[in-house]
Amino acid sequence: MTNLNPFHKGEIEIQRATGEQNIAAINGNIVQSVVLSGALDFIRQQSIIWIGVEDNERFLWAFPLFGLPGFINPNNGELVEIELTGEFPIPDKWGINLNKGKFIGCLIIEFSTRRRIRINGIIKEINKKQLWIEVQQAYPNCPKYIRQRKTIGALDFCKFHFDSNGIELNEKLENIINQSDTAFVASIGPNGADVSHRGGPCGFIKCDSSNRIIVPDYKGNSMFSTLGNFTVNPSGGLIITEFQKGYFLQLTGKIKISFEKDYPEIATGGTNRFWELTIQKWRLFKLEPNFKWQHSDFSTYNP
Repeated sequence: MTNLNPFHKGEIEIQRATGEQNIAAINGNIVQSVVLSGALDFIRQQSIIWIGVEDNERFLWAFPLFGLPGFINPNNGELVEIELTGEFPIPDKWGINLNKGKFIGCLIIEFSTRRRIRINGIIKEINKKQLWIEVQQAYPNCPKYIRQRKTIGALDFCKFHFDSNGIELNEKLENIINQSDTAFVASIGPNGADVSHRGGPCGFIKCDSSNRIIVPDYKGNSMFSTLGNFTVNPSGGLIITEFQKGYFLQLTGKIKISFEKDYPEIATGGTNRFWELTIQKWRLFKLEPNFKWQHSDFSTYNP
């Protein structure tokens, strides 16, 4: 069933400001209130789902959940079931934010094929074994800016270690940011929570100061789900991944959208759009997997 009015006022405001409202109206037809049948088997084959959710202090966080293929069960497309008791234990600092009734954004990416789908909804039920998400919006995304990678080795037991936390960035964190080509951003607006992929060449996210980073906003599908949410709720969560060493850096804080601001060292592919995250909290985790990430080509769409 198609969502006949998929955009809220923040998304419409950005669409008008960029002159892309007509493209957005066309692309908005892909937004559904259920996961379509053609995506169900794809989802069942995946071993990672990226989550965006608000904590009890109203801070937004993005994080991954891992599992063996089949740990995500989309059923008939109306209710997505995620197994929480597999061989990939969830760090407590992530799991405590998964509470019944909360908005939750989900993104599933198959890095090897650059195929992805967004699923946003509400946590219907949760216990120690399973999480059920009632789907409100589901739609595919294009393959732009995704670096190809695949896993080598047995996809079985892995463990996350908490490393450190704080407010200001240090040299170690700046090095992680400079070496990363992939991040995921969580936002929340009138239509619920959302989590979106951000990718580019290594170091595309810039450290502007010890508590602020700059993220270029490349050309996308013109719907502006993330920037639209930021317009009505200027808070965001970002997880920056450094796959080679297994670091996952979570950041949360306040957002400011910038148009045509002078950042000559940051390429935007012609959009001249950026958003700034002023960090209020960060947490660093390290994943110790039994598999290795094998990197392949950067996206040809990268500026």
